[in-house]
Amino acid sequence: MSGVIAPAVSSTTDLRGAHLSRALRAVHSSPQALSRADLARRLGCTRATAGALVADLERLGLIEQKDVIVSGGRGRPSTLLGPSANGPVVVAVQIGTDAVRAAHVPLTGGLVDAQTRPLRSHAVDDVLAVVREVLDSRLDALGARVAGVGIAVHGLVDGVSGEVLSAPGLGWAGPAVDVLGWLGFRSEQRTHVGNVATLVAVAESVRGRAVEDADGVGQADDSGSGSGGTVLVLHADVGLGGALLMDGRAVTGRRGLAGEYGHLPFGTRDRVCRCGARGCWETEVDQVALAREAGLTAAPGAASAAADVVLAAMTSTAGGVSSGDQVRSAGGWSPEGDTEPVRTAGAVSAVPGAADLADGQVQVDPQRAADAVHRAAVSLGRGIGALVLVHDPDLVLLSGHAAELLRAAPQVVREAITADGGGRSGLFGAGYGVPPVQEIALGADAGLVGAAEAVFGALLDDVSLLTTGWVRS
Repeated sequence: MSGVIAPAVSSTTDLRGAHLSRALRAVHSSPQALSRADLARRLGCTRATAGALVADLERLGLIEQKDVIVSGGRGRPSTLLGPSANGPVVVAVQIGTDAVRAAHVPLTGGLVDAQTRPLRSHAVDDVLAVVREVLDSRLDALGARVAGVGIAVHGLVDGVSGEVLSAPGLGWAGPAVDVLGWLGFRSEQRTHVGNVATLVAVAESVRGRAVEDADGVGQADDSGSGSGGTVLVLHADVGLGGALLMDGRAVTGRRGLAGEYGHLPFGTRDRVCRCGARGCWETEVDQVALAREAGLTAAPGAASAAADVVLAAMTSTAGGVSSGDQVRSAGGWSPEGDTEPVRTAGAVSAVPGAADLADGQVQVDPQRAADAVHRAAVSLGRGIGALVLVHDPDLVLLSGHAAELLRAAPQVVREAITADGGGRSGLFGAGYGVPPVQEIALGADAGLVGAAEAVFGALLDDVSLLTTGWVRS
């Protein structure tokens, strides 16, 4: 069974727990509600065995059976499996550069009561105070239903300690921040802190395009876990990162720090990154870069709003974003090693904050906006081309700002992947082939979904964790 490691069992009790875990994982990961017959097929067992497992899970208060009339159907209603109305949930939080967003997620997935709280400042204590307010309110309301908490952070997270080593978009440059400790949580199976880009990949591996049955890539196996193929996921907002999925699992590296693609030296040496290095890829691609190229100076907290202004202005140009031969000479990597200067037409506007941008108080020249989008799209495509040669993925998925660039200039991105730069076109021209490049399926809240899935991944290995109350500290 591809991608699934059978749990070790040492007793009848362990064996029963393993079967319950496998059945619950199938119910959890299915994109549609399952019937008992569906569950039997997924598990490769008899209907009687599936029925017994369902009865046990129902007695534990984890799932419910509901009679549903299928639209256009005839005869008796179908009995489908769903989460218990008062069953366990995971609370998910995402710490962005401008706001904190939170929701809770039941066993069968889907964000419930998603809410956003703006950040007052980027100081560590101020940011985590907002996180605590959001969490306290939700934990009090949900009470004993809370089985765990997952937190996605726009920063570098140590996969061993769970500490945030740095978060350049928030101005956190060290020392390491013990987010769980600050919030009064223990580091255990029920809690998880992770990098948002990695968690976007986790979400797509369970509920997104990385598990869709398309050309044999990402097919779900009979336990409902993602499997098959190599998928490269790239996420950009303020900064750029990602993850490589191998057979449905993120390759996280020795300390969980893999996927910092935005700090590869794909940019120009004359630009200093927030990390302190020169020439990082994200300085040519992310929201701050797009705003800068359009003539706006946006702090990280206002970069999302600034990027929205630029993209909106670009759509008002008659020609939109052009492609073709212009890909070969637009910034980033250039043929023959030339370094084209950054466009400086017009005065650079100082942007005080996201509110002014959202209220339409700042205007951008449409042609300059189109040029800025073109430049970022070229850099994004060329970087993808390099990573395709490194990883040879079956599929490339783009999230956040990277997906918006693909949507705004799809031809530019795709042509730049194989453009004549850095000696790469020879391999692509020799039949190397370019995999599909698509947007993720889960949209803007994929990081939240991934934060919840990271916790569920541990909880579903031990069903008893879902039936006992979680003690915060």
